[in-house]
Amino acid sequence: MILRRLYIYLVSIAALVVLAFGLALLGQTLLQLAFNTGDNLFNRTSLAGYTAAVVVSLPVWAIHMWFGGRFARRDPAERASAIRRLYLYLACAASSIGAAVALASTVAGATQQQLDGALFDELAIAQVAWVTIVLAAIWAFHYRIAARDRAAVGEVGASATLRRWYMYIALFVGLFMMLAGAQGLIWLAWLRGLHSELANYHTLSAPAGQLAGGFLLWAFHARVLVTRFANDDRRSELRAVEGFIAVAACIAAALISASQILYFSAAHILGVANPGGAGSDLLAAFAQPASTMVVYGAAWLLIRRRLARDAGAGEGARQAAMRRFYTNLAALVSMAALAIGAIGVLGTLLIQLEAQVIGVTAPDWKDPLSLWVTLLIVGGAVWLAHWRPVPWLEERQAISRRIYLWAALLGSVLGVLGGGIGLLYVVLQQAFSLRPRLDDPTNLGLAQSLAVVVVAAAVGLYHRRILRSDSTSRHAVPVPPEAAPPVTPAATADEPAHATQEALGLHYSLSVVGATEDDVHQALANLPPQASYHLKASDQPA
Repeated sequence: MILRRLYIYLVSIAALVVLAFGLALLGQTLLQLAFNTGDNLFNRTSLAGYTAAVVVSLPVWAIHMWFGGRFARRDPAERASAIRRLYLYLACAASSIGAAVALASTVAGATQQQLDGALFDELAIAQVAWVTIVLAAIWAFHYRIAARDRAAVGEVGASATLRRWYMYIALFVGLFMMLAGAQGLIWLAWLRGLHSELANYHTLSAPAGQLAGGFLLWAFHARVLVTRFANDDRRSELRAVEGFIAVAACIAAALISASQILYFSAAHILGVANPGGAGSDLLAAFAQPASTMVVYGAAWLLIRRRLARDAGAGEGARQAAMRRFYTNLAALVSMAALAIGAIGVLGTLLIQLEAQVIGVTAPDWKDPLSLWVTLLIVGGAVWLAHWRPVPWLEERQAISRRIYLWAALLGSVLGVLGGGIGLLYVVLQQAFSLRPRLDDPTNLGLAQSLAVVVVAAAVGLYHRRILRSDSTSRHAVPVPPEAAPPVTPAATADEPAHATQEALGLHYSLSVVGATEDDVHQALANLPPQASYHLKASDQPA
């Protein structure tokens, strides 16, 4: 049975690929002949090849799909098989993304005359529109078959996982196509509003098409997920992974754009003539980073809200895990920005110092220092907002925190390795030279490599200390419930909270309502090291 399925669907996917390319190129060639453009002899030769591909691949694909459908109608296990779903969802993913890209090109070509004043190329628009139609038809055919199979026999296990892979890959691609298109539109509209010469080198129709294609791809799959698979997918790990990858990309884009805005401002204050090659027009220089920060910053907040909503719909442990994963992911991305900024700042200062020592002309420091200081400030602010060095015990044991710590350690070790190689290279370069020179400008690389080693070592030592502290606390033995101190009745509104003197010290009773256990642990995380507490859930009001 498995070998038969493999044969049917491997042949089907191979024939489908040939058929898709053949139909797309055949239609484009026929359109060239219809518009009477190009070399007719070459077009006719190409027409023969593409026609042969379609004529051969179409019956091969149709026959195998017919047999696959026949076996599926007879046997529910055949219809629910993972191999059949793999074929269907692979075809859906490839054709939907391809159709979105082709649609973006179609919209760009159709609007370039109105938006950019370019010539209206009817042939090019017709060709990409034909490709869009072919891919959309392939997607619709396979999506309908998958929907029928799902309605007939359900979808669990591997079949549901394959459907999620298709859905969330398409959702991810559509989201970032849409974000890139929106950012491009805002950027170019900003430049055109300022009558900047930079707008002459870019077209407005391209991001408009990207926005349209990405929006349709994202909106359809987001709508289907919300209306049909909300309960099934809300606890899916793949949904969470897609969300965290998307939020990480948005955080990185927002951080870089915010640092660029501060960089241009600082460089302008310091009198840098052409910061980052953006020219002297500060408002025009703000266009790209500001549009990126607006678009990706908004996406960051919305995706974070979706992750929080998904976590809130699950059990308490999952909600806490999702929150921790987001917090540590944001801390990791911002720590990378902070470290890069620190390396740049320290390297710029050390280069100025080394240039004075070895007697060479120091390069300009205002422009690079403006860039690295802003990245350091933005990355440090976001890192401080998300990082907690001494959380409560369960927080320390979280896998997401350990991933963050080990990733930071890995990055720092690689940084020390690269910086050490750079240091030794500069020294050996002069040692192996026929005429070693102290005043060689290439020796300034020593300062930059030293900055990498110093910052990477500092980051590594800090996170190593946190990791050792977490490991020590991980081996602590929790107090068993029977050994917990007795809980005194909670104080009423008319009776002040009181403490009773016990043999082991003061014991306080506390009643908390409207919070989860995770919230209580976080609130009590700042107790002194010698203090301990025990939570006991109760359904009775205080």
